[in-house]
Amino acid sequence: MKRLILILLVTMPAQAQPPQLGRLFSSPEQRAQLDAQRYGAPPADKAAPAPPPEPPPAVELNGVVQRSSGQSTIWLNQTPHNDTKGSLRLSNGQPLRLKPGQRYDPASNTIMDLTEVQP
Repeated sequence: MKRLILILLVTMPAQAQPPQLGRLFSSPEQRAQLDAQRYGAPPADKAAPAPPPEPPPAVELNGVVQRSSGQSTIWLNQTPHNDTKGSLRLSNGQPLRLKPGQRYDPASNTIMDLTEVQP
């Protein structure tokens, strides 16, 4: 009986071990395909920098009309606008003070008279 127990104890650990599984997806192509399905397509090549954004167009103040009621109309780039705030502001919130007949060029951050601008 002791021999039977000894034989069972010696053979049991070898039989109790589960079989070893290899990698399920061993090829890099299969792994890349699964990653693409899980996380989406890989990002575009980061080596090529994005082109810089174009600066906004120049702004011309062509005229201002102030009514006795307090409302006013301003002409920017030959287009009338109802002026409710009384001042122009840049996209960063900085106030822009133009007189009629002046142009602001955001590319060079300069103000010049329309008489100085070449057609």
